[in-house]
Amino acid sequence: MKKLSMLLIIIFIFGLSTIGHVSAEVVLFKGTFERGNAILERAVAINGGGDKGNGAPVSQYQNFSGMSGEATLKVCNGAEAEKISSATISINGTVVVDSSNFNQNVGCIEEAVSLNEGDNILEVLLKSKPGGKVGVEILQLQPDIPPSSDVCDGDGTYLNTWIETIFVEVGNPYGISVSHDGKYVYVTHPLFNTVSVIPTSENSPVIEPIAMEEKPVGISASYDGKYVYVTHPLSNKLSVISISDNNNYNVIKTIPLGNKPWGVSVSPNGEYIYVSHSDTYGSVSIISTSDILVTDNPPINTVSAGTLHKGVSVSPNGDYVYVSNYLQEGTVSAIPISENSPVIEPIAVGVNPTGVSVSPDGKYVYVVNSGNSTVPSTVSVISICDNNTVIDTINVGGIPTNLKNPTGVSVSPDGNYVYVTDYVTGGTVSVFGLSEATQ
Repeated sequence: MKKLSMLLIIIFIFGLSTIGHVSAEVVLFKGTFERGNAILERAVAINGGGDKGNGAPVSQYQNFSGMSGEATLKVCNGAEAEKISSATISINGTVVVDSSNFNQNVGCIEEAVSLNEGDNILEVLLKSKPGGKVGVEILQLQPDIPPSSDVCDGDGTYLNTWIETIFVEVGNPYGISVSHDGKYVYVTHPLFNTVSVIPTSENSPVIEPIAMEEKPVGISASYDGKYVYVTHPLSNKLSVISISDNNNYNVIKTIPLGNKPWGVSVSPNGEYIYVSHSDTYGSVSIISTSDILVTDNPPINTVSAGTLHKGVSVSPNGDYVYVSNYLQEGTVSAIPISENSPVIEPIAVGVNPTGVSVSPDGKYVYVVNSGNSTVPSTVSVISICDNNTVIDTINVGGIPTNLKNPTGVSVSPDGNYVYVTDYVTGGTVSVFGLSEATQ
């Protein structure tokens, strides 16, 4: 298979305009720094070194990603009992806020700062008696993106031609997500409590399966390539896998969620995670990715539509979250998350819809229908540009794919491939390619 190219889509989820191009201000980092309870803390060698409770400065460090250019730094002091005497804040070794500008008499300040392309380092040097807090937020205005109406201009392509079948070493693959550089396909194995990392090219290193908590099901890779999020419906949790620059994968956090978290999807700007719940109430949880990394119990907002949600996928323009309703007469709900997005009636697809994936160009939604003993499994292709109607139904239960119980689906970031898992013993991942379609 040819190496997949990278497509970076950066959007702002809420408040999209439908007129003109949209500038997206993205939160690159948001967190709280404390004396005596640092994220990454080290004492500075002052007065013999070390923080002995006498007000010696303590530096705390946080890595974050951004684009080359200007950004906005917001710093807020703690409440009265938690105020810092003063603080010095640096980015990439350059002081951007010094102690003369930020002290106990300051509530919040805002400064323009310059960032590097890719990785940046935030340093917060706190001065106070033991205790005290400051909140730091870094935002950056990203390049203009076309509004929703521009997505449907010109011709489109959708994926309906089988290319090959990949046999997976670990059996019963369920959820699937393609990394956003296209080099790997991540697959969950609920019966074996692992996540497989499958290279899409011979040039990509082989990665050992990742051991997980009980029954990993849904999976979604972040657009910056640093994290993979996995749901656990039996324990009602979400795991966060960290990916280092040398391809080391480690589970760094597990947080509690609502009942039966099933599917998961990261917003293209990386700011939010959407988790579908496979229960009779049919809710979707919305969680800030920055909150997940700094607290064990992040605030969770919920929206409701349909029942027994399985798959979930966010549209690239941030207008809708598409979720499958497993037993509700075979439908997909399009939940509006932009204030300008109209309500859409549930979309009829096939029998027992599970996995959902929106194409990177925002024109199509692929829905895997697992079928039953009398109805074969299929993949429904929904055209967003054609009033969210099904324009094709691909029979994947017959030759050549012979999928018995397809469950997961994911489109590659370049839009050239769609991957479908088959949840059976000795399971497989089927790969489909392009077919021309005119809008």
